[in-house]
Amino acid sequence: MEKEKVKKLCANCDTELVGKFCHNCGEKKVSRKDFAASNFIQEVFEKFTHFDSKFLRSFWLLVSRPGFLTVEYWRGRRKPYLKPLSLFFIINLLYFLSIGVNRGRTYETPLRIQLLNPYSPVVQKMLDERFAAATEEERKDFETRFDRQNHMLAKSMLVLMVPIFAAVLWLFYWRQGFYFGEHLVTALHFQALLLVQNMVVGIFLKSSLFHVLFGYFSHSDIVQETVEPLLWVWLIAFFTVKTAYQEGWLRTVLKSFTVTLLWLPVLFLYRFVVFLATFYTA
Repeated sequence: MEKEKVKKLCANCDTELVGKFCHNCGEKKVSRKDFAASNFIQEVFEKFTHFDSKFLRSFWLLVSRPGFLTVEYWRGRRKPYLKPLSLFFIINLLYFLSIGVNRGRTYETPLRIQLLNPYSPVVQKMLDERFAAATEEERKDFETRFDRQNHMLAKSMLVLMVPIFAAVLWLFYWRQGFYFGEHLVTALHFQALLLVQNMVVGIFLKSSLFHVLFGYFSHSDIVQETVEPLLWVWLIAFFTVKTAYQEGWLRTVLKSFTVTLLWLPVLFLYRFVVFLATFYTA
């Protein structure tokens, strides 16, 4: 009588193992070799190079083919690329670290710019109430602290724009049966690409594109802070929407234009939220 083979069970869920990994929970079968120093070194190297290649591939496709990563994620082809949220946070981190050299100011709003936004009466009222009995020196000191704090917060709270922009996309495509989560993926890639654009223009051109092309005209705050960002948003939105939602050219032009116009109040809402956070912490 043949000796019955001992079944090897998963240490995590007690499912019978077939191969190196549990087909039920994905836990790897442990062996003594896993604890060798050479194995740890190999694992670190593989993790680093695997992440590095994923990031570079995802970054290149994000920049060169707007909307492509979104479609790939929707279709279930996810292994070759970084997850949308991971890609966004890495690019957001790079954007945050570029504070010292990036002159792009789409999201950063110094106090003088806050007073030019549509909600400026609210800002002015809050400032008047806070500094009713303050000296001019105290006001200037607060403005300095405000601008420094806003410089940091505006670049670190950008994830707040993602669900708001996803809601804008949902308004346009709810009849097509897309889930809100699908629009979140689009919004993450879209916002990440906007951050890349902001870094490229702010770091390498060291000014707004309008200033490079048109000189003195672009010194206007309204041009640098609102008009030029809208043009970039429309350009990125057009290619993203065209690739992701695959509609005709005319419909894509109209929808991307409308999405761009709706992005503006999203930007103003974000600026106001950052203002409140800065106002009470500066």
